[in-house]
Amino acid sequence: MNVEGRALPKKPERKAVEGLVCTVLGMACAMAFQVGTEGYTGLSAPPAASVSLLWTALGAALALLFWRARRLRPRWAWGSLCLGLLFGVSNYLGTTLFAYDTWGFLRNPAQLCLAALRVVGQGLPMAAAAALLDHSVRMGLWSRRTRVEKGEGKWVSSRLPAFCRARPTLCFALFFGLCWLPYLLVFFPGTLSWDMGEMLAQFFGLRPMDTWHPVFTTWLLGACVSLGRLLANDNLGVLLFMLLQTAALALALGLAVSRIRAMGAARWVQWAALAFFGLAPIWGSYAQFVCKDTLYTAAVLVLTLQVITALRGPALMKRRDLLLLAGSALLCCLLRSNGVYVALPTAVLVTALGAKGRQRLRIGGALGAALALALGFSSLLLPALGIRDEQASGLYSVCFQQSARVLRDRQVTPEEWAAIDRVLDAKRLPELYEPWISDPVKYTFRQYGQGAPAERAALEPYLRDWLAMMGKYPLTYAEAFVAGNSAYYAFLPKLEGKTYNNQAGNRFVFEMHPQIAANLNVQASYAMPESLRRFAAMAIRGLRHVPGLSVLYICAAYTWTLAAAAFSMGRQRRWRGLTAFAPAALSFAVCLLSPVNDYFRYFLPVAAAALPLLAWTGNPGGTPCRRAAICRASGGEAEWAG
Repeated sequence: MNVEGRALPKKPERKAVEGLVCTVLGMACAMAFQVGTEGYTGLSAPPAASVSLLWTALGAALALLFWRARRLRPRWAWGSLCLGLLFGVSNYLGTTLFAYDTWGFLRNPAQLCLAALRVVGQGLPMAAAAALLDHSVRMGLWSRRTRVEKGEGKWVSSRLPAFCRARPTLCFALFFGLCWLPYLLVFFPGTLSWDMGEMLAQFFGLRPMDTWHPVFTTWLLGACVSLGRLLANDNLGVLLFMLLQTAALALALGLAVSRIRAMGAARWVQWAALAFFGLAPIWGSYAQFVCKDTLYTAAVLVLTLQVITALRGPALMKRRDLLLLAGSALLCCLLRSNGVYVALPTAVLVTALGAKGRQRLRIGGALGAALALALGFSSLLLPALGIRDEQASGLYSVCFQQSARVLRDRQVTPEEWAAIDRVLDAKRLPELYEPWISDPVKYTFRQYGQGAPAERAALEPYLRDWLAMMGKYPLTYAEAFVAGNSAYYAFLPKLEGKTYNNQAGNRFVFEMHPQIAANLNVQASYAMPESLRRFAAMAIRGLRHVPGLSVLYICAAYTWTLAAAAFSMGRQRRWRGLTAFAPAALSFAVCLLSPVNDYFRYFLPVAAAALPLLAWTGNPGGTPCRRAAICRASGGEAEWAG
């Protein structure tokens, strides 16, 4: 009986009502994700009809999510609801623009109201998921439940050789290498990317060397191929670089698993990390793919791990750790031209927040020395060697795309047309424009190849005109920006169809460009039969269509998982701990400004850092969490059990 004398519903009846509400809410939210087929112009297979079992399955999954979160209403609070709303807006705008290539329909008041309902329907599941993740962290499900006594609970069994017990990072790396061995053998000596072929052409004098591609990586690749040509042929040179990047990636991921263990993560988290890095096709595929991003991903991951070590306690930063921190920051700057935008802000944040007093001087000094070396390399050494700077226009991909879309969709004045035509081929831009990749537009840049001073002289007046046109065409500018990066935060369908050089939506590359040998004089070829390679490539790419496993191939899944983890860090009042998210967040920002949408090799550093950052979210120090204290902080064990 309640205070008014009325009988309360019995528990089974209350659960039945709650189940019905969760089911209805789940189905309604599933319908919020549906995209209509009328007027669909997306470069993909047609979306599933509203009567498809796909939406029923999604509704059932969302109903189960709401059922698990139904007792956490006080935990949803404003933070998770705001995160859910941010997801709803981002995902709705990204998916509708991909589907219809315009937001013009939002000018209709009825359509605008329907859009608001869809945003709420898409945002509620994200809010529930964020609340559940935060609650699981507070319950200690990501941490070892009991304190580990000395000599017990070690990751490596005492029955294994002393070498394995003493060097777990190396053992994990060897395990990953063994898991990736089929990729390395089937695609022996490695798939050489077109960019790396261009870099080899520069190294051997067929092209003038410039900074459009990272010079340090060019030298590294050129040294491997030169050694291969000296001893045998180009295949050996490509193989040497492939083995180098495979070893670097395996060691970085091995260090990640070791640090996950050191943070006090639960056994299931450690096993999940081993399975993800060893068995997911992502890592073996990029181990055999000779490109700039595999080595760079290893550097960003090590930088993230060292930042976590600094935040856990400056006393843990031994000389080896300082060298790893400084070395990874330096390599981030050298291995990719935009790596400095990741390393420099991270260095500032970790120096300011990672330590105090003498420890801050040690960390700041190591990072300062690394960044000074990187600056000296790019600003002093390269000009002294006569290597031309070609990076002035590299940051203008978004601006060029916006100008092209304005010419395609709007009537501009002769003055505006002339302002664009001074730097781009305005006559051809409407037909060259592809929403998901800027290369066709970017390659019409009239001052390309004339050096940074000439490029800057042309881009300064263009930038003023571009800013003036922003106030006149704000919606078109926003459409061009979102169309070029939406897959990094919105759950878009798989791009089906031809894009420029088949780059947009690309996950894996298992084919060497036929012009590498003809145009770039790099005589590298596969050793295994073509039928075997085609079958392996088809199987690896086909996993994207397997329910569950397909999530591993979606950039947005990593983005919002890390956003929910950052939300949980804020709920724990661990504001300094958010510094560890800086390399991943900055890598994500680089993707937003990149020339290609849904290009997984650009996103690879974020995917590599996801599991270590999740372990860091659930394990603040490395000492196993006390379950009783966590239960009291999060409202009691009964709440979770219910």
